[in-house]
Amino acid sequence: MGTKKNKGKEKSEDERIILESRKEINKTANSIKATFEKAYNLVGDAAKTTVDFAGKGFKEAQKVLNDVSKNLSEEQSRKNIEKYKPIFNKDVPVSYPKMISIVDFDKRMGIKECEGAVGFEETINGIEILGIYKKEINKFGRIEYYPDKNPTASIYYVHPINNLQYIEITEYFSYLKEQRITELEYIAQELGAKHFKVEIMEETLSSIVSKNKADVKIGAGKDKAGISIEKGKGQKAYESIGIASELTWPGREPREPKLNLWANNESIKNLIKQRLSSDNRLQSKTFRLDYNTSSGIKEKEAAKIDGVLKTLKFQAAGSIQNEAKKESKRRLEYTIDF
Repeated sequence: MGTKKNKGKEKSEDERIILESRKEINKTANSIKATFEKAYNLVGDAAKTTVDFAGKGFKEAQKVLNDVSKNLSEEQSRKNIEKYKPIFNKDVPVSYPKMISIVDFDKRMGIKECEGAVGFEETINGIEILGIYKKEINKFGRIEYYPDKNPTASIYYVHPINNLQYIEITEYFSYLKEQRITELEYIAQELGAKHFKVEIMEETLSSIVSKNKADVKIGAGKDKAGISIEKGKGQKAYESIGIASELTWPGREPREPKLNLWANNESIKNLIKQRLSSDNRLQSKTFRLDYNTSSGIKEKEAAKIDGVLKTLKFQAAGSIQNEAKKESKRRLEYTIDF
């Protein structure tokens, strides 16, 4: 049996142990509280749980931390969906942006929130893009592709008239050039022409001399002389770079053609109106048609597309902007004889 003195020592030792234990408990609680507050600051409204750590034990605090972890996970999932914008079968759109990207593989395929998706949406350089996984292409069945009905992984851009037809970007300008010529042949034939010719004209800069004269005084006093200056200025001119098409028919009674790429061209519409009028005396006509009235990609848009292709590391033979610029400098000279 211990003495009174020994009992005092034992009591002091017990108090020390209790004090140390309390310190450890407080340290643990403060650590948990700091972790929670840090997590709360990160997720904001995702963690609207208020916890009074002072009167609660470690078990309850741990439960709260589990809830916070769950909220963090849900918040991360929400952010992933916003970032990667997966499209699931039930969400396939009924209308499409101007650009489609068909891919065999995309990083989204490795993201949990994108599992089971048939495609995705993204915006690059101001252009909205519909991404379609090639193996899921049948889920977007209304779309037609050129040059292949079963398209390869590539970038496609919408036809300027048919918003359900998409043309592979490297084929875009050559395909529409062919379509323009083919439609002009069709128009001539429907109007009963006996002969027609389409010639491609390209813009050149020629310097012409204007006869604007200006008197210039040289010298001083009595010896003054007057001379004339001729001012040169640039003017658009065109030269032929080749005949795109020329055909001859026996001719027949005219009928109204159905327009596609040339539907908004006033020259074509006036030609049809003249030819179909009851007082039809038109025998021959020649006029120039701007590519721009039937073009799907202007220079400004082409520059953005080049930016998209660069971002996607798509290998194109040349610049889309250069093609659009070249097209803007060309005209079609259309001659039709009845």
